[in-house]
Amino acid sequence: MQFSLIGAGTFVLPVGWTSQSHFAVLGRLKIDATAVPGNGATIRAFSIIGGADIRVASGTRVRLTGGSLIGAREMDAAVGDGPEITVLACTLLGGVRVAHRT
Repeated sequence: MQFSLIGAGTFVLPVGWTSQSHFAVLGRLKIDATAVPGNGATIRAFSIIGGADIRVASGTRVRLTGGSLIGAREMDAAVGDGPEITVLACTLLGGVRVAHRT
């Protein structure tokens, strides 16, 4: 479990990661999940005020679940022929963006 209080929390996941949990209060989560994940890879991102930006490798398939009370949810990483990642992202005030690495 990674925790960030006041300010952006930036996290880079290692090769072979499988389960990651991140929580932020008064700050935005920035998660770099471009490393090759292990089987059953899951990211859990929770933010009270701030939101979350999650980058995945090109070709990664992402299944986004969760919700945002106030904030947009954007995802351009649903399709691909690479590994599958499940993202559970819940925010109170702030959006969620999941995107392929550019």
